[in-house]
Amino acid sequence: MRPKVALVIIVAGIALAAVLTLGRKGQKPITQDDSLAAHEVKASAPVSQAERHPVGPIHRASNREFATSHSQPSNAALAALPHGPSSADKLERLAQTREYFRALAAGDHAAALQAAKAVTNSVERETALLALVTEWTHGELRAPVERAAAIAQHGLEAGLGMELAKDPDLALLWANELMADAGREAVIREIALAMVASDPNRAFALLREEIPGAKQAPHVRDLLASWGGQDTEAALNWADQLSNPAERDSAIAAIRTQAPVGIGAVLNTEGGYPGIVEIMKGAPAELSGQINKGDRIVALAQGDGAFVDAFNLPLADVVKMIRGDPGTALRLQVLAADAPAGSPPRTVTVIRDQVKFKR
Repeated sequence: MRPKVALVIIVAGIALAAVLTLGRKGQKPITQDDSLAAHEVKASAPVSQAERHPVGPIHRASNREFATSHSQPSNAALAALPHGPSSADKLERLAQTREYFRALAAGDHAAALQAAKAVTNSVERETALLALVTEWTHGELRAPVERAAAIAQHGLEAGLGMELAKDPDLALLWANELMADAGREAVIREIALAMVASDPNRAFALLREEIPGAKQAPHVRDLLASWGGQDTEAALNWADQLSNPAERDSAIAAIRTQAPVGIGAVLNTEGGYPGIVEIMKGAPAELSGQINKGDRIVALAQGDGAFVDAFNLPLADVVKMIRGDPGTALRLQVLAADAPAGSPPRTVTVIRDQVKFKR
């Protein structure tokens, strides 16, 4: 070997050794063994979700795709949404929350409700629950004022759960997953109210099975009263079939709170006297042929009893006097709406009967 070539090789070897042993200033020298060990650790480490699917945070991806790809939804996705104090961040978070739960609504109902139950922020929770209800009812919701009144009276979960009453199984699942005590009872009562006209036996069975015995009575009365106001004849026929006389009488009394025995006239007060503003079709007032819309009631009497002056008499007292038992007589002194001043009233007799609604 020539001397100059040997010198070049020696210098190159010294330089390579320096690189392998010194590394950067202040760091541990990198050896061939260290480099291999680092490679082996990197190869054996688990690959993160972001590395597998480099789509960024969940709020950058589709919440619908994320939710529907998981059989058991996790609210970790919601935790990744923007938490900034700005209005824009809050709006974005609510919008994404809404979409996330709209997606969950298409899957397992119980899992969707469990995910909503885990939402701790009250505004986001309302957004989540309303999204589920809207999807499950296909947008067929009650008027906002009705929904607001129900929420104010029974709480958020119960007020929104009542929207599902036409789907008994789903509404009952909602009640069981999200509520207890009074709120749950309110939803169950709403379910029974929705089904009583089509399946009364199932409606009353639901109250017996799902509400403790000591708390059943007021719900049963409400159910009977509502049914009586919707279809009086059907409700009375069902009550008449009850074998226990006390239960039968109680049921009929509850029905008559909404469908009373009377003459079938709607009243208001004008000029100090009760006035007839509407007469129900087929009711005793119409059948008598003696009472007309617009007539003013001057005085009332029970059967052959003395007349009571109706001027400035509270309307609730007038209504109480008009109602009574079926087949009893009510006498009225009435003036036509267009009767000249000083005209004497005419006396009419009406036989009370059950007022029947059919809606």
